[in-house]
Amino acid sequence: MLQFSWLLLPLVFPLLVAVPTILVIVRNFENPRLSPIPPLVLIVAVSLWCLSDAARLAVTDIDAKLALYPGYYLMGTVVVVSLFVFAADYTERSAWFRPSRLGLVTAPLLVSTGLEVTNFRSWTIQSATTVTRNGTVVADVTWGPMFYLHHGLAYCFVAGAAFMFLTYETTNRHYRGQVWSIVGALTIPWFLNVAYLTDLTAFNYTSIGFAAALPIGVLMVFRYRILRLIPVARSSVVEEMDTGYLVLDRGDVVVDVNDRAAELLGIDPERLLGCDRGVLESTFPQIETAFEGDDGFNTLTRVEDGEERYYNVETSALGPGDDGTAPDTGSVVLFQDVTAQIEARRQLRDQKERLEEQNERLEEFASILSHDLRNPLSVADGRLELARDEYDSVHMAKIAEAHERMDELISDALALARQGQAVLNREPVSLERVCRSAWENVDTRSATVEITTARTVSADDSQLTQLFENLFRNAVEHGGPDVTVTVGDFEDGFFVADDGPGIPADQRDDIFEKGFTTSESGTGFGLSIVQSIAEAHDWEITVTEAETGGACFEFADRSDTDDASVDVESVANAT
Repeated sequence: MLQFSWLLLPLVFPLLVAVPTILVIVRNFENPRLSPIPPLVLIVAVSLWCLSDAARLAVTDIDAKLALYPGYYLMGTVVVVSLFVFAADYTERSAWFRPSRLGLVTAPLLVSTGLEVTNFRSWTIQSATTVTRNGTVVADVTWGPMFYLHHGLAYCFVAGAAFMFLTYETTNRHYRGQVWSIVGALTIPWFLNVAYLTDLTAFNYTSIGFAAALPIGVLMVFRYRILRLIPVARSSVVEEMDTGYLVLDRGDVVVDVNDRAAELLGIDPERLLGCDRGVLESTFPQIETAFEGDDGFNTLTRVEDGEERYYNVETSALGPGDDGTAPDTGSVVLFQDVTAQIEARRQLRDQKERLEEQNERLEEFASILSHDLRNPLSVADGRLELARDEYDSVHMAKIAEAHERMDELISDALALARQGQAVLNREPVSLERVCRSAWENVDTRSATVEITTARTVSADDSQLTQLFENLFRNAVEHGGPDVTVTVGDFEDGFFVADDGPGIPADQRDDIFEKGFTTSESGTGFGLSIVQSIAEAHDWEITVTEAETGGACFEFADRSDTDDASVDVESVANAT
């Protein structure tokens, strides 16, 4: 026999919300990290639980009512276990998914459920009759210890889920709206079950409590989009780091944010959650530039403590799975403090400008040397030749020597001034060709040169020629007119050696100083110019004793031995 009561209405209510809720979850689920199975099982189990209670309430025969109690036991167990699993998944406690741990925890509940279903030794239902209360025939049951033990175990699962949510709220306060909605929903069936166990109600309204919690779940799906705005793995380090970050899901909706990003954008964190990317880009164009992958300006500027600070906006995709076939699951926007880098770039630009100004002054100086001094010297040489036609004496010869000496000084000073500029025209250069050209440019008298290398080096042709000219001139001046000069190579570079008297060990550190010379006719600039050219090419110059006892100048490429060296001019140009 069947009966109808107003109590049937709330028990049927879950059917009205279960189907649309399931459709919303399936259609809006976009993140593979959070499994949709636990919430879907929870909704289906609550619906079946309510239907079994409705059927038990609709029948009036005691045997029929008792036959429907197993549905209450089974669905109640499925509800609390799926709730516990969903809480562990949502709060990122993946350790609970290990079969050994989950099986150990659920084993007592499953055993008690089996004993309830079979009513083993009447430990669950000791006796039962029907009574009429408020015009409705209900079962008046005397419960055994297994019933209370089973409920105690179920309470432990509900309490464990609530604990996970509450403790997670303390570490991720941006999701407190979602978390408190879930915890609030859990209290409804808990209070109703306590009311039944303490005889405050004649009917067990626990399933109705879970049914009432379903609308809250619907609210979270639509209002908080709980399966889209899910937490992404983070720690206190991420929350407190100076780098701001936003996490967007596949639908370009903000699903996570730390306080630093909210501060930089000037928006409350909870307002940022659920914010669409289009809204962010309309307010902060730097974000749009970063997403487009453009090399344009994408730096956010803020004034902090009276000083401007700069934050570079970068984006990266949350990549697919290990197989590389799944689509991107979202993206991350990082706000990296680049104030120090920008300041360094400014300093490099300033340094480059100062170097350019210095080079301009050197060019002016070189122009004075080559024109303003040499022109009068050329006039003096011409007048000297005319004077010799009219009157020749030893004094005229001394004047000619002085003019030649002045021309040498001007040439060396001009070369030295031009070495202050960085090497800009490096290209593959044959050492043999440059050496022969330099040898022809120098008054080598009866000296000879032996070139034993066919190496090609990366160098400025003009400056390398100047380097060899100065070395050849130095060898002739100090080794005599019959000196033999050898140009060869070794593993890391090349060398220039002679068979002259050599350079004393205590003078090898001084010979590159400007003005240092041991020759009466030397200017003291020749080897200084050699050192400047070597440094401009990033070569390391070493003075040793040649196998013949003379001087040997070795040039090794520092880029082969010191990868950390940086060309200042290159850095300046790059910035």
